[in-house]
Amino acid sequence: MSQGDEASPNPETPDAPFDRESDLDAEIDITPRVVLAAFAGGAAGLLAMVPVLFALPAFLQLFRADSLVDLAELGRVLGLEPSLLLGLVVFVGGGTVALPLLFVVGGAFLPPREPRAVRGITFATIMWTGFVIAFWPGEYAGAIFLGLSLGAHWVYGYVLGTTMERFAYIPQHAV
Repeated sequence: MSQGDEASPNPETPDAPFDRESDLDAEIDITPRVVLAAFAGGAAGLLAMVPVLFALPAFLQLFRADSLVDLAELGRVLGLEPSLLLGLVVFVGGGTVALPLLFVVGGAFLPPREPRAVRGITFATIMWTGFVIAFWPGEYAGAIFLGLSLGAHWVYGYVLGTTMERFAYIPQHAV
């Protein structure tokens, strides 16, 4: 037994600030309710981030639809011609289905410990790094793009995490 696995002399007051036994035994129960809550959180997060990610940049004439059309290149695998509409479908599908499912699986391992809903912000910050690479507009709006896209991702993550915590559960695991 390692030093960290030793039992506390007083079982009512463990040495660690968490219940090690229950955290090690915790399971991620991915039920239909959890999946639907994740999808709802992703959809609500996308709606909440639209004003920051698209509306404000469009108003400032910084928005470039070319990035969404480039994203639609994924449609060529299915024999679809890239278009702005297809790019929007891929973007919305990723934010409503793919990212929320990743959060369902990985959210249990992200900080902070409490409040658990804020883990969505941590998750969105990680996802933001890929977004910056995929949608980089060039040097003409670099700092503004970084700030607005990070803020939009934080909004998305907060809404996703809050929705998951409200309608499902985000477990905590000892890593």
